[in-house]
Amino acid sequence: MPRPKSGIRRDVSAEMRALAQFLRDCVDECGITQKELALTIKVSEQRLSEFMRGEVLPLPDVVKRIVAETVPTARRPMMTRRAERLHGAAEAAPHAPALVRSARQVETLLAQKERLFQDLDALRRDGALLVAFLMRMIARLDRQLRDLTAERDDLRRDRTAYSAELDALGRELWRTKQQRERAGQKLETAQEQRAEAEQRCVAAQLEIEELQAELAKLRAEQGATAGEAADGTRSTSRQDGVTELSDDIDDALSKIDTVLHTQAENIQRLSEPEDDTPSGYPPDNPAAGDDGSRPDRPDRTARGAEPDSAPEDRADGAEAAPPPPTTAAEAAGCGPLHVLRFADTLWRDGQHATLVAQLERAVVLQTPEEIETTRGLLKGLKDGHDIHSLLESVLTRHSRRPRTPAPPPPESSEPTTRPPAPAGFVALTVAPHTCGTVRPCPIEEAPDTPPRHSTAVRALLDRHRADTLLLPGSSPARPPMLDRQDERERLVRVLARGRSVRLTGARGSGRTTLLDWVATDCSGIAPDGVVRLSGHGKDAPELLYELCAAVFDLKGHRIGRARLDKLLPEIGAIVVVDDLGFGGAELDALLDATPECAFLFSATPHTPEPSGDAYVQEVHLSPLGPEAGRELLSLSVGRELTENEGYWATDVWFVTEGLPLSHVQAGALLRYRTHTSLPRVAHAAAPAALLASWLSEDAREVLRLAVALGGEVPHHWHLPVLLGRPHSDTAVAELAQCGLVTAAGARYRLADGVVAQLEAEGYGVGAIDRLRSIGEYYAWYAGHAEVTSHHVALEAPAVLATLAGLGASAGLPCAVTAVQLARAASAKLAAAGAWDAWGRALNHGLHAAHGRREAAADAACLRHELGLLALCRGDGDAARAALSAAVDAHTSVSDAEGAERGRRALRLLSDRRATEPVATRLHLAAPAPA
Repeated sequence: MPRPKSGIRRDVSAEMRALAQFLRDCVDECGITQKELALTIKVSEQRLSEFMRGEVLPLPDVVKRIVAETVPTARRPMMTRRAERLHGAAEAAPHAPALVRSARQVETLLAQKERLFQDLDALRRDGALLVAFLMRMIARLDRQLRDLTAERDDLRRDRTAYSAELDALGRELWRTKQQRERAGQKLETAQEQRAEAEQRCVAAQLEIEELQAELAKLRAEQGATAGEAADGTRSTSRQDGVTELSDDIDDALSKIDTVLHTQAENIQRLSEPEDDTPSGYPPDNPAAGDDGSRPDRPDRTARGAEPDSAPEDRADGAEAAPPPPTTAAEAAGCGPLHVLRFADTLWRDGQHATLVAQLERAVVLQTPEEIETTRGLLKGLKDGHDIHSLLESVLTRHSRRPRTPAPPPPESSEPTTRPPAPAGFVALTVAPHTCGTVRPCPIEEAPDTPPRHSTAVRALLDRHRADTLLLPGSSPARPPMLDRQDERERLVRVLARGRSVRLTGARGSGRTTLLDWVATDCSGIAPDGVVRLSGHGKDAPELLYELCAAVFDLKGHRIGRARLDKLLPEIGAIVVVDDLGFGGAELDALLDATPECAFLFSATPHTPEPSGDAYVQEVHLSPLGPEAGRELLSLSVGRELTENEGYWATDVWFVTEGLPLSHVQAGALLRYRTHTSLPRVAHAAAPAALLASWLSEDAREVLRLAVALGGEVPHHWHLPVLLGRPHSDTAVAELAQCGLVTAAGARYRLADGVVAQLEAEGYGVGAIDRLRSIGEYYAWYAGHAEVTSHHVALEAPAVLATLAGLGASAGLPCAVTAVQLARAASAKLAAAGAWDAWGRALNHGLHAAHGRREAAADAACLRHELGLLALCRGDGDAARAALSAAVDAHTSVSDAEGAERGRRALRLLSDRRATEPVATRLHLAAPAPA
C-alpha cells in the first residue's frame, strides 16, 4: 500500500524514528490498505497515521496487533520481539519532543475525558434537579408576590381611605377652629353689648330715682294746692284728674323699672356663645326675633283690650292693606315709628290717661333705646309739658335712619304662570379679529362640578409662578427679612387661630417679603394649604374667582356666581392677598363668601379700612431700625461698610424713614458710584434718575418703555423684540437689583415714585411713538396662532396699559393701533377666563373706534363681544342693548354674518330670560385668515 503523504517527523528522537520506520515497513509489505488496517486493529485512521509519522507512541498491544496483521506467521515471533525492543527503546529515549505523546497519555486523556463526561452527566442530572427546585421556588415566589401585590393594593386602598379620612378630619378641625374663632368674636361682641346694656340700666335706674324724687315733690305741691282750691268744683275735678294721672304715671314708671330689671337679667345670657343666634335685636328691626320676624304679641284680651276681629274674605286671594293700629302694643308690633305716631295722636286728642296705659302695655315689646324714649314721654307728660314737640323731634330722628328693606313676599303654593328659567350652560367661541358666538351647551358637554387640584398640581403651579418671577441674570435667593421676626411670629399665630389679619405699611416697607416668609411658615396649617393672590387693581369678585381657580380645576370653563358661591365655602385655606385695594362693604362680602378661609391682606395706610363687623385684626408694619438699615445696606453692597459709609447709612435711614426699599436703592448708589466720594443724602430720597444714568443702555430703554406704560414693565420674554437687542432680557434683573422695579403678582412694576422721578428727567419724551410700537407688537403677538391664551392673560396689565395710553392720544394712527390690539387681545383674554381684562380691552377699543367711519366694522364687533360678555355674566339689559346696537352697526356696514350672529345671541338671551349661566365653556377658534 502506498505510504502516507507526509513523512516521519524530523524533530523526533532516533528511537522514535526507528519505531515509525518499522511500522511503515510492516504496512508496506502487507497487502491491505491503511483504512482496512485501522479497522482491523480498532484504531482510527488518523491515529494510525500519527503512529507512522512518529507523532504518537503507540501502546505495546497496538504494536503487537499491527505486527500480527501485517507480518506472515513464520516471521511473526521474530518481528514481534524486534517491535518490543524498538518500542522499549523509543519509550525510554531521553529528550523526547513535546509533540510526541505516548499511548498511555492518550489513554489517560481518554479516561479523563470519560470521567469528564460522567461528571457532566452527573452535573446534568443535578442541573435538572436544580431547575426543578428553582421552578418550584419560582412558583412559590410567584404566589408570594401575588399575595404581596394584593396586600399592597389593600394597603394602598387603606392609605387612600385613611388619607381621605385624614383630610376630612383636617378640614373638620379647621372648620371647628373657624367656628370657635367666630364664637369668640361673637362672645367679645356680646360682652361689649352687655357692658353697654349694664351702663344703660344704671343710667335708667338713676333717672327713675330722679323721677321718683320729682314725683314726691309734685305730690307735695298738689297737696298744698288742693287745700286752697277746695271751693272750686272745676278746679277740684281737674286736680283729681291730675292726681289720678300722676298715679298712673307712677305705676307706669314702676312697671318700666320692672322691665328694665328683667332686661338686666336677660343680659346675662348674651355671653353664652353656644348657639349662633344673634344677641339682641338687629338695629334696623329692634324687636325682631331670631328668624327676622316680630315676636308674638301679648294677649290684649287679658289686658282689657278688644281682640282683633276676624279678617274678611279677600277676593282673588289679594291681601288688603293692614288697618291702622288701635293700641300701642299693636303699633309696637309694627315698629317704633308706629308707636310714636300713635302716641302723638292720643296726645292731640287729649286722651292722656289712655296714652299712659297704652305706652305701659307697649313697653314689653320695646328695646332699651325705645324704653328711654317712652320714659322721656312719660316724664314730660307728668310735668305737664306739651310733648308734641318732643314727639316730632323723635319722629324726625327716627325717620333719618336707614329703613329696613321690606321682606320678600311669602312663597305661594300655587303654580306661577311663568316657570323660572333654568340656569343651564352656554358655550362661548371666540377668535382674533372675528365676532364671537355663543350657543346653548348640551348637558352632555357641560362641565361637571370641578374637582380639587392635587397636591402635585398645586406644587407645579407654585413652581411655575416662581419661575415666572425668576429673571435671567438674577439670583433665585429669597430676600432677607431683617427686624421683622416679631411681626412674622404674630401673623403666624393669628392665622393659625383661623383669624384674618391686615398688614398695613407704606409702599417699600417690605410687606411682600414678609408675606413670602409668613406664607412659607403657614404651609401646613390649613387643609387647602396657602393660596397666593395679587390684589393690585382687582376687585372682590375677581379675587374670589382667582381663589376658586387656584384650588379647583376649572378645565377651560368659567363658572357663574351661583356655582362659585357653592364652591367657595368648601375652601379651607390661608389666602395671602398682596396689595389689597379695597375695604369696607366689599371686603365684608369677600370674607362672607369664604367662611372657612383665613386671609392675610397687605395694604397701604390709604386703603379703605375694614368695617367694624369684619373681624379683621390690624397689624402695622413699623420701619426698620438703624442697625437693620445698615445691615441691609451692607447686604446690598456685598461687603462690610466703611466708617464713613456707616455714618452715611445713618443719615439715609433718617431721610428715608427706615423704608427697606429705599435702603436697597441706597445700596445700589454705593455699588454704582464712579468716584470715591459718597453720594449726597438727598439722592437717597429720590435716586431713580441718578441710578438710571449709571445703568446699561438696555436698562434705560426698559425704563422708558415702563414710563410710557404708566409703570408696567413688559415681561422679559418680549424685551429682545421690543428693544431690538438680543440680550436685553437681563435688563429687568438689573433694575430689580437696584430697587427700581418691584414684584406685583407674577409681573414687575416700577417702584413707588420712580415714574415721577424719571418723567422729571425726560424719560417720558417719545412715549406716544413707543406706545404705538408696543401696541403693534402686542397686536401681532396676541393674534398669532401659536400664542396661547394663558400667555396673553399673563401680559394683560401691559396690554391694558398700552390701550389706555393709546386711547388718551388723539392721533389717528394711535386709534388704529388701539382698535387692532383690542380685537386681537380680547379673544385670548376671553378664552383665558380673564373677563375683567376682556371687558376693559373691549371698552378701550370701542372708545378708540368711536366716531371713526373707517372703524365702523371694528366697533360693531367690539360692541357685539361686549354684549356676549354681559350675556355670560347674566346682565340681560346690558347684553340686549349692546347686541341690538351691534346688529344695527353690522347691518349698516353690510356685514350679514355679524348681524346674524348678533340675532342668534339675542334669541338665546330671550330664551334664557337674563339668567346667569352656571358655567360657560370657553373655546378659542383659529384666527380668521387675513
